[in-house]
Amino acid sequence: MSVAVLGVLAVAPGALAQADWRPKPEPQTWQQLRVQYLPEPEWQFMDSIRNARVEAAEYIRTPRAVGDTMELEAGLLLKTTGRDGWTSKVVPMRALCSDGRLERRSSDGTWSSYPSRPDTAVKVRWMCSLR
Repeated sequence: MSVAVLGVLAVAPGALAQADWRPKPEPQTWQQLRVQYLPEPEWQFMDSIRNARVEAAEYIRTPRAVGDTMELEAGLLLKTTGRDGWTSKVVPMRALCSDGRLERRSSDGTWSSYPSRPDTAVKVRWMCSLR
């Protein structure tokens, strides 16, 4: 599974207009899947999508301030059309607070830009407020 798959989630209506965006409570259905596929503690539900091609949910955990960034772990639950089972992935990421964007860390420790969505800046702002 490609890490770029984490960018599949759609923009929630009105999210761009909400400068004070915060994650909604985790739906029970996602909670049950998270416990099964991302069993480690402290996951914060961020967003989800369900359509004809994909079902996915994004989570974060262990945010910590490092300079002008917030480093964290991003978790993804994913099921695509034609697949019977769920997959999960955990990716080290950071929110660049001054730029309003995200980066992911590769296995060799280097940081690279993460595909942005229209609501990325408001979500980065929220992550950076966790300082």
